[in-house]
Amino acid sequence: MLLQGSPEWQRYLFYAATLFLLWEIWRGWRLGLVRGLLRLAALFFAWVGGSAAAGATGTCASFFSKVPPLFAPVVAGLCVGLGIYVGVSLLAGLLFKTTQNHRGVLRWGFGLGGAVCGIVYGLILLSASITLIRGLGALGELRLAQAQQEGRSPATEQKTLFLIKLRKSLELGVTGQRLQGVDPMPTSFYDNMVKISVVMGNPQSLERFVQYPGVQKLLSNPRMVALAQDPAFAKAAESRNFLPLFRNKNVQAVANDPQVIAEFKEINLGEALDFALGRQGKPLNIQAKASASPRSPRAQPHAKNISSKPSVTPSSTTN
Repeated sequence: MLLQGSPEWQRYLFYAATLFLLWEIWRGWRLGLVRGLLRLAALFFAWVGGSAAAGATGTCASFFSKVPPLFAPVVAGLCVGLGIYVGVSLLAGLLFKTTQNHRGVLRWGFGLGGAVCGIVYGLILLSASITLIRGLGALGELRLAQAQQEGRSPATEQKTLFLIKLRKSLELGVTGQRLQGVDPMPTSFYDNMVKISVVMGNPQSLERFVQYPGVQKLLSNPRMVALAQDPAFAKAAESRNFLPLFRNKNVQAVANDPQVIAEFKEINLGEALDFALGRQGKPLNIQAKASASPRSPRAQPHAKNISSKPSVTPSSTTN
């Protein structure tokens, strides 16, 4: 990425995270041990319930629409998860006392236990925030790719540039590498998510992806050939009704074939996507153009670094 992160931005993020963690420790002390544990339980049940609601919404929507709404499962999951969290929190507030309602040694025990729960609660939310920032940064890169395909100037996408710079600032230096280790999602997940979206939106890139040696080897497998020629599979894939795919005999044969699984694992997805994009590890032009925004004080150095004109020396011309 030629749009560089900022150490100052990273420092502000660190300050904000520290203040948030201190606040959660103090809040945990005030709530006490029992309510602190119930708050963690509410977070867990909200995550489980929201995930289940999102999956059920996506499955139901596929029966009524050939193109299920993209954000419907997300909205349903957030609503259900938030409802579970608020419900458990209200019950905990009505049924159990806080630290200030106790005296003596019991008060200290409740307070210290609640503070520990507050630390755990804060660290969970900070870990989720890292995933959120990195995910939004990846979506920002996808937005710039779409802007380039539509012929729009990436310099006009100021909010997108902000999200990308926020992600790059978070991942900057040794501290950023440690924070990436906290994120359950690897860096390749975010990068490949952007590349897959760009490849799927470009027929030429999609054709090059199929021509990648590893992908070509996989697609030439007899099991994969039979699956591609299955009209039931094609119909279900076109309507995005994925439930019948689990009962498809060709899908089950592919999933249970050790040779297919081995060939699939041999594919380096990152290299295959770079091959499809014709990048071979080179940065996208959209990132170079984005860094050359009029508001960027480092626009000119970045533009020099991405010059595609080869340097010609006198020795090379004589040869």
